[in-house]
Amino acid sequence: MSASKGATVNRSDAKQDSSRTVQETARVILRHLRDNPEGASKEALAVKASVAGVTVQRALKYMREEWDAPLDFVHGSKLWRLLDPSFTLPLTDPEPEDLAAVVFAAALLSPVADPELNARLKRLVEQMDAAVEESAKSKSDAPNKVRPRSVTATVTTGTRMDSRLIGRLLQAVGSAVVRIEYDSPWSGTRKTHDLEPWQLRVHDGVMYLRGFSRTTGEPRVFRVTQIVHARVLPGQTPREPQPPKGNLWGNSDPGFGIDTDRPGLATLRVRGGVARWIANMVWDPGQEDRWIEPGELLERRVPYHSCRELARRLLSIVDGLESIEPAELREEVVSDARAFLQRIDAADAADAAVKADAARAANAAQTVIPGR
Repeated sequence: MSASKGATVNRSDAKQDSSRTVQETARVILRHLRDNPEGASKEALAVKASVAGVTVQRALKYMREEWDAPLDFVHGSKLWRLLDPSFTLPLTDPEPEDLAAVVFAAALLSPVADPELNARLKRLVEQMDAAVEESAKSKSDAPNKVRPRSVTATVTTGTRMDSRLIGRLLQAVGSAVVRIEYDSPWSGTRKTHDLEPWQLRVHDGVMYLRGFSRTTGEPRVFRVTQIVHARVLPGQTPREPQPPKGNLWGNSDPGFGIDTDRPGLATLRVRGGVARWIANMVWDPGQEDRWIEPGELLERRVPYHSCRELARRLLSIVDGLESIEPAELREEVVSDARAFLQRIDAADAADAAVKADAARAANAAQTVIPGR
């Protein structure tokens, strides 16, 4: 290696060492300012981090520019303060509360995430756990931390997520156009849409995609698990302006229903254990509950965005339902139940016919071959 090459390598190593020193100093400063909301001078921070004042200055600049840290310099007292004492860096300087949040989020996602995404989440939790453990060694009053496997979750209505497909869609949100192949669960057909993605949302364990379909010329909602294939169209950029944040999914909160079908206001009466079971469930932020008979008969008035979606939900508590209003919603529930009973009756009749045919065939065989 020539002398000039050696000098270049040494300068590179020195720059990396300097960068690491600045980042480590920044983490020390962040912890100190969080613990001392009244603030600290540059000199005090230099003593705390065991570095020179110029390194503290570079670390403060790094915190503002790279971390967007809410720092404030008070000129009168010449103290640096952290304006938001809850400001943290979960991936580089996690607090026990950050670990708890990630453990909780990983547990919620685990039933619907694919093995690759679950593996990534597991590694993230393990890395944060190790970082919190290491940080606790330097604190005499370190709080107890959440154990990585202290929370678990299950769902009965969730769908599996393909993390690669989701990653592709996320990268396209607001910046690209994707062509999706979509298996419609209702029509039973596969359709192609050129889509400008707006947002992804997980609702009741199922992920949905909202965007503007150039194919149909209107905003649409797609169930992500029904998307068979998605590819970004080269050179294409969104043309349709995105709605305001609060209206991305239409004019109502999609957290309480994705579908839109004959919206209205339901009045339900539910009795017994089922009433006590749903009493603490929030179906919509505008719902109103009152006990007609304390602890026994519950009346729930609840707005709904979709008649058919609410009808499916009501079928799951039909063993406690006493009344449903309006008539349109009641008829939707009755119609679904009646269609189910007809299918069951048809299946029973078909099964009986098969058994009758088998019995006739056996009798015929007995007649042809006596004594058998």
